[in-house]
Amino acid sequence: MQLASLIPNSANGTCCFPKGAVKQGGQNPIVQKQEQWKFLKSLAPPLMAAAVLALSPICITPVSDAQTLDVQKGAALFHKTCIGCHDAGGNIIQPVSLHLSGATLFTKDLQRNGVDTEEEIYRVTYFGKGRMPGFGEKCTPRGQCTFGARLQDEEIKLLAEFVKLQADQNWPNILIGEK
Repeated sequence: MQLASLIPNSANGTCCFPKGAVKQGGQNPIVQKQEQWKFLKSLAPPLMAAAVLALSPICITPVSDAQTLDVQKGAALFHKTCIGCHDAGGNIIQPVSLHLSGATLFTKDLQRNGVDTEEEIYRVTYFGKGRMPGFGEKCTPRGQCTFGARLQDEEIKLLAEFVKLQADQNWPNILIGEK
């Protein structure tokens, strides 16, 4: 490998490079490589930021382990208690017809029926509404309540959170682990 002398040897200021090493434009290949390296280094911060952002939890809905466990419990309760009538957020008791919206658990129907908050979903699940029986421990009148097992307040809260979460996501397919 030849070492370049730092002393210019010509009138245009080029150093002692082997013939053909200097381009016609007169730019030194070392300077050219340094400029290319500088350009690549200038791209590094935005590319790193993009990679960090794309791979970071910021882009994913932040969910703690406790929240994940609550969603799983809510899903299991839904599977055990609600799926018979509300499979995939639908309503087999009052299905949607061409002219009438049903009492599904999709956001549009929840909003239309005034049940689009966790609190309202909790209230309807606890006390019942229309053809839907209430599941709360202190649900009254008796004819409006389920004849099956009653749910504790915390269980109904988990169900309400789960239903609201699923409705907000348009009821994506979920896998519920059997326990």
